[in-house]
Amino acid sequence: MKKIFSVLLALFLASSSILLGGCSETQSDGADYIFDYAMVGNPESLDPQYASDTSSMTVIGNLFTGLVTMDDNGILSNGVAEDYSISDDGLTYTFKIRKDCYWFYDENENESVDENEYFPVTAHDFVFAFQRIFNPETCSPHRETFLCLKNAENIIKNSADYNSIGVTAASDTELVFELDYPSAGFLSSLASSAAMPCNKEFFYNTKGRYGLDDKSIISNGAFFIRQWFYDPYGHDNFVYMQRNLANNKYDKIYPTSLNFYIKDTYEESENSFADNESDVLLSFMYNKNKYKNCNVNKYENYTLGIIINPENPRYNNPNIRKALAYGIDKSSFEGQLSDDLKTAYGIIPPGVSFLNKSYRELNSEKVASVSFDGSNIDYNPELAVSYYEQGMDIMNLQSLENIKILVPENLMDTDYLHLVTQSWQTLFGFYIGIEEVAEDEYYQRIKEKDYIMAIYPMTSNFNSPVSFLENFMSGSNDIGYSNSELDSLINELRNLDNYNNGIEKYLEAEKIILNDFNFIPIFYKSEYEIMSSGNNDILYDPFTKQLFFRKAKYVE
Repeated sequence: MKKIFSVLLALFLASSSILLGGCSETQSDGADYIFDYAMVGNPESLDPQYASDTSSMTVIGNLFTGLVTMDDNGILSNGVAEDYSISDDGLTYTFKIRKDCYWFYDENENESVDENEYFPVTAHDFVFAFQRIFNPETCSPHRETFLCLKNAENIIKNSADYNSIGVTAASDTELVFELDYPSAGFLSSLASSAAMPCNKEFFYNTKGRYGLDDKSIISNGAFFIRQWFYDPYGHDNFVYMQRNLANNKYDKIYPTSLNFYIKDTYEESENSFADNESDVLLSFMYNKNKYKNCNVNKYENYTLGIIINPENPRYNNPNIRKALAYGIDKSSFEGQLSDDLKTAYGIIPPGVSFLNKSYRELNSEKVASVSFDGSNIDYNPELAVSYYEQGMDIMNLQSLENIKILVPENLMDTDYLHLVTQSWQTLFGFYIGIEEVAEDEYYQRIKEKDYIMAIYPMTSNFNSPVSFLENFMSGSNDIGYSNSELDSLINELRNLDNYNNGIEKYLEAEKIILNDFNFIPIFYKSEYEIMSSGNNDILYDPFTKQLFFRKAKYVE
């Protein structure tokens, strides 16, 4: 059964058809349904300038609209902005704000939009949002996203007041950003959740509770919070949102409401989908027979690589790492992998877009995986054994201990890892098993360096090559990787005024990482958005992990 509202609507349409006699049947546009989603984890906060966990970001994505929006292909379109212009020197962005995007707070809870419950979003709301990002009291994790803004670095260094950030309102409908240096990625950053507006008066009226409960959040997007209930010791936890009728005229909102049921584990979410209690499932696994009646979207947004504990003196020996890389016969993978895996030679996966194309179309992975001496970083058993023997001689060892590769549950079918480990066993004589653990335990052990070898799923926060490469910056990753040359190159890429100038630099960055052998790419891994039969247009951003329901439709 598809939601009570839908049944009532169907009965209404049927009775109308009888009353109208000879009128022909009209096909539904898929609107006016209630959608359910079994979400893993309670949102920590619905404050866009502070939140960073996946559950919070998903709810925020349905409550707020920013200046611009980005689809899953990295294409930008206007949101609250009606239009914008960029100065010739790339240092000033001027936005014209729409007059028909409204804040809405259903104060009397009467299911209608009363005159005193909505008011326009203005340029001042964005100014206040960015001041909050750089206000030390906010403790925002998003400041580095906007480093190009005027005075940003000085504010972070405590040598300038946060109110001096380069965001000003020329009027209610004109917003101006000033940058310290041109940045080709700045416009895309304005689509992030952190760049959502914040109404100053409402914020202070919450008395420090902003975003922490259903009475302390206001919406300028497709939906508004009706109820948010969470008991850590209970099971009937949920976030209930309704259509924001104040914002329905400009851009139609298809669902009437959303039920986000809060689950503790992925398995509970998966079971809810199987029991038809959830309309969409995000999964790393896809079984064609199991989901044959579902609508499925596939995203190639992960690279799975071998990492070695940097504190392990044996396996982390540079020669041993090289031996492992040259000892993988990736050509033997052909015809043996499932649809969710592809052989990986490069760092950046095919799902990352660049100049409206797959990055891998522009920079071939085989060109990226070339050593600094000009040879290919590929299966070479003689070279692998040579590096292994050199490493063993340096460490004065006869053999390496048998170990297990740490892998997070529900990521992949680990049987495919035997294609890797069998080759190593043949060449080097040691046995490597597989240890699957729950996701929380996996990342805790990675952080605490409680492993020897692991499969690490690498992805990015935004759909861009530089965002992916930022995972490898010194001090910003849990895998212990550091390279000052790469840091400098990524900073160059961050500050590019034109993406066309970055193609060769991205390739150079990939080569640096590959030639350090700290992250050895094995597979490109797909992620799936699986929608139950009849459901369409539940948009998913595989990088931010947000689901957007504004255009969601149900058609029989």
